[in-house]
Amino acid sequence: MHPLLFSPTEDLLPFFAIFFTFMVPILAMYFYFKHKNKVMDERRLMIEKGLTPPPLKESIEVSNDKTPLNKGLNMIAIALGLLVGYFISRHFDIRGPFSIMGAILFFLGIANIISATMVDKSSNSTPKPQDHE
Repeated sequence: MHPLLFSPTEDLLPFFAIFFTFMVPILAMYFYFKHKNKVMDERRLMIEKGLTPPPLKESIEVSNDKTPLNKGLNMIAIALGLLVGYFISRHFDIRGPFSIMGAILFFLGIANIISATMVDKSSNSTPKPQDHE
């Protein structure tokens, strides 16, 4: 067989692309339902022991810090990363995906630092309740 007629990387690339395209959502659903079943088992055990479980919505959500401000910062960071990465790839002759992904991750990191400092400032500014004796 001639070496140019068969290239394993080029022949397997469509297979892996299709495989991972379908496997990522399937694995995400699997781990979501696995987590949900774990939470439901904990709730069932609490009810059997006579304890009142927390509200269902709060116990299933992993993190409750996704405020509209944080989502907006993340979207702005992704947009800036796309723009800056595109211009870096055009002006410095760097391959597009590497510069774009690097810029997106850079701006997402900055957005997360900004949102973390804003959360710290807002949690420190809440007044503490006064004890009346």
